[in-house]
Amino acid sequence: MAAIENHLLSVLTHHLRSPFNGIIGFSDLLVNQFEKLEDGDKRNYIQIVNQLSKKALLRSENLSWWLKVYSENITPIMQKVDLAELINDELSYFNNELQHHKFDLILALNNANMVNADKVMLQSVIKNLLLNIIEYSPTEENVIISLSKKNEVALQLIMQNVCSEILSKEILNFVNSKSVPDVYSMQNQPGLWTIRTLCAHMEIPIFMSLNSNLLEVKLSFNC
Repeated sequence: MAAIENHLLSVLTHHLRSPFNGIIGFSDLLVNQFEKLEDGDKRNYIQIVNQLSKKALLRSENLSWWLKVYSENITPIMQKVDLAELINDELSYFNNELQHHKFDLILALNNANMVNADKVMLQSVIKNLLLNIIEYSPTEENVIISLSKKNEVALQLIMQNVCSEILSKEILNFVNSKSVPDVYSMQNQPGLWTIRTLCAHMEIPIFMSLNSNLLEVKLSFNC
């Protein structure tokens, strides 16, 4: 048990340390070489620092979720959440990073957007999914985010062409499992573990399928 915990803590700290190393490196470059840099390079490095800061914050949240699950201190506060509004807010949050990607955004209207969820948990799920788009999806692929009525009491969120990263069958089986993940099932994918775990605690079914190296993600919500 101690060996497993040490391994997971090592994965989590590496997961968190990586963007901070980039932030320090590029900010040092800006501080020490600012007068010598071209304006375009300055803008580019500042954007990189901004993106890495968002990544570091999200990975800190992933660590926080792991600690809450580990200490059995996680209870969703279910409420009515406007899913379309939440998605648009998170798209705006990552606007600078996503502007190089092609998007087709199809959202339901009016009361059809309201779902039962813990808003903070759902924000982390959407942020982690969008970070996959930023990091892995090819810019030449149209990323489709659709939100529509599945039936009278359910709403379905579908993200297509989300990720070109080749995921193992083992990871896909983990995400698509109906059981609640434990704190030791993370492997080397803290972001996916967070998505899967928070969806399980909110009782939101999630399904991922891989076709030609492009990922489709489906989440089903009770209205």
